[in-house]
Amino acid sequence: MTRKLTKDIILEGAGRRETLYIREYDAEVTIRPLTDGELSKIFSSIGSVPVKEDGTPDFSKIDISKNFEILRKAALEGLVEPKLTLQDLETMKFGVPEYIGIKVFEISGVVRSEEEAKKKVRR
Repeated sequence: MTRKLTKDIILEGAGRRETLYIREYDAEVTIRPLTDGELSKIFSSIGSVPVKEDGTPDFSKIDISKNFEILRKAALEGLVEPKLTLQDLETMKFGVPEYIGIKVFEISGVVRSEEEAKKKVRR
């Protein structure tokens, strides 16, 4: 039987935390999924976003500078520990803020994880 959606179940998702290893720093950070409101704010900041057939954003069709921008914003919102500013993120080693942003999008259900993508290719 399907369970009834409750406020606790909804808030449970936003409270989820994951540890992410950052190879470039040989250190870990803590990230969380983004809420629908946060995702809407990020995507609306760059205008219209092309989507794939499955309804997920098609990042390959977004201008590269806009792609970097939304990934940094996702990292900024989804990074729990350490809590950084946008300026802090911009001083990180190249590619790290974007990597964090991609992982935040993955746990938020916006993009498929690498494992899910590999499984789909094998089928």
